Amino acid sequence: MKTWPARHGLPAALVVMAFLAGTMAAPRPVEAFGIDTGAIVSAITASKAAMTAAVTSVQTVLNSTLLFMNTFMGNGFTQISNYLKAQVGAQEQIADANNMVQARIAREVRNAQSMEEHAVNREDCLNLSGGQAAVVAVRNADEVAAALNGSVDQRTHADKGTPAWYGGAQAAQSNNDMHFSRYCNDAEAEAGICAAVSKEQKNADQNASSLLTPPVYADQTAVTRANDYAMTLVQSVPTAALRGPALTSTTGQQSLPGRRAYDAAISLAHDIVHDVLSWHSGTVTLSDAQKAEAVREGITQTDTGSTWEATELEVNRRYGGTDWQADLQAMPPKSVMVQIALLDAQRNWLLWQQLKLDQKRALAEAAQLAVTAEHHLQVPAPAPTP
Repeated sequence: MKTWPARHGLPAALVVMAFLAGTMAAPRPVEAFGIDTGAIVSAITASKAAMTAAVTSVQTVLNSTLLFMNTFMGNGFTQISNYLKAQVGAQEQIADANNMVQARIAREVRNAQSMEEHAVNREDCLNLSGGQAAVVAVRNADEVAAALNGSVDQRTHADKGTPAWYGGAQAAQSNNDMHFSRYCNDAEAEAGICAAVSKEQKNADQNASSLLTPPVYADQTAVTRANDYAMTLVQSVPTAALRGPALTSTTGQQSLPGRRAYDAAISLAHDIVHDVLSWHSGTVTLSDAQKAEAVREGITQTDTGSTWEATELEVNRRYGGTDWQADLQAMPPKSVMVQIALLDAQRNWLLWQQLKLDQKRALAEAAQLAVTAEHHLQVPAPAPTP
């Protein structure tokens, strides 16, 4: 039986038509057992060939498609993997750069903090200048007080050359002459005892303002007014000297201990008053910051200051001065701590000055206590016998 070769990749309908045509045109084989088997064999053979060709064609297409997909998908996955690797590297570089930036910022911040901690604030220098001015003023004031004590002690002891050396009347008249020549009041001027003086000088030796009011004595006249008030307050007329028979007699000898106790008490009283006076004496040149504060307060004399004025200006400059307040607001923490330490040092200095005055006060109280005790010890005089 003749068969038609099946074309590669023919459709199923064409195969069937070929099968039918072969069946009708082919010579009829000898039938075995009464059945024509040739047509069946031919059909099976043709169908097998067609199926084989179709399967081979499908396999070829699938293989080509799978190869195409594998190739391009592999390339895509490879590219994605490369992108991921590059992204990881980029993230590492970004992290490294960020760490470097943060480290540099931290270093710069620390450097700035170190500079602030070691930089000197201008207020530190001003405080140092003010403190030095106060210390120098106190030293000079102590010398002024010592000089006054030396001259007044001679007057109190009625040393040779002083008015009291010549007698009590001479001492009293000396005090009157001083008053009349410097502090004549209206009644005295009207009586013709002395010439009228200015309002500021009138009775200035009796006015506490002569000693306490001026932050610094403006001139020598102001210093004299203060000193004369101190003498009038403590001992206007010194006790006459014991001389000759008044000294060598039994009564004179017995009175010497009391006289020495009296002189010691008067000397202490003068020392306390002179300590106050010396604090108002012009003993130091004010610093620039103190001068500026003095101008703000309306003080006309700003070149020479006293211990009292220098200390007061330092306190006022911080309490009410705008410069120190502005500097304080702009200070780093370290400078603020320095200011607190300096203020504490100034407080200690003031307490030290107060301690020195308290010692003198304690001596005065001790002397007063001794006088009171001695008074209680005195035996009453016996009553006369009738």
